[in-house]
Amino acid sequence: MVHRDLAARNVLLCDNLVAKISDFGLCCTTDETLIHKGNLAQKLPIKWLALEALTDRIFSEKSDIWSFGILVYEVFTFGSIPYANMNNDEMLVFLQAGNRLERPNNVCDELYEIMKSCWNKYMGLRPNFLELEERFENLNDFPKSTRL
Repeated sequence: MVHRDLAARNVLLCDNLVAKISDFGLCCTTDETLIHKGNLAQKLPIKWLALEALTDRIFSEKSDIWSFGILVYEVFTFGSIPYANMNNDEMLVFLQAGNRLERPNNVCDELYEIMKSCWNKYMGLRPNFLELEERFENLNDFPKSTRL
């Protein structure tokens, strides 16, 4: 399954600071290729979508990884809207030119590299969630008891 709406607004904080993903309204199943081809009529959270989702409506674990990178941006900017000063068309041109969100002031270079890896133009080069878990565990100053 692909969530298609990973964003801070869809993460619930429970007891002991356990984070749980919620709102599965845009969730979809994939075919044997682990990809879902969406239709153009459906309303989607544009500023959280991967390039392939924006341009070709292709959704997979890797498009959820892109959204997860945006979610991390939201967390470290205390809920700032990504690409706040751009409309959807400007954002698409910005991303297609190879640009990405800037590093928030309170994000170390190592964490920003993880975020940027989530926003790789080539979905096959993005990490998967298990790889992200390992990378977070290896971050300096990241609590080892924290789980994704």
